[in-house]
Amino acid sequence: MKRVRKLIDLDENALSVLEAEAKKQKRSLKSFLEYTIEETARRLESPSEEYTIMMDDMLSRLEKGEVQFNPIEEIEKKYGL
Repeated sequence: MKRVRKLIDLDENALSVLEAEAKKQKRSLKSFLEYTIEETARRLESPSEEYTIMMDDMLSRLEKGEVQFNPIEEIEKKYGL
């Protein structure tokens, strides 16, 4: 994977908190920031791997007739909407 360098500006308080967390995890600040940013990007990926797996399972269950649907009126009545 190609790496890209970016210069970022951080608030001193935010930097202090991040440095403390990096030390708790026995990581360098750079390593901690890279890991945190990459993990956040993976979670935000559209669609995520977890979502794709869940939807594939749901579609499979739908094809097998294993999914039941309730009319919207029933849901509204149940929740007082």
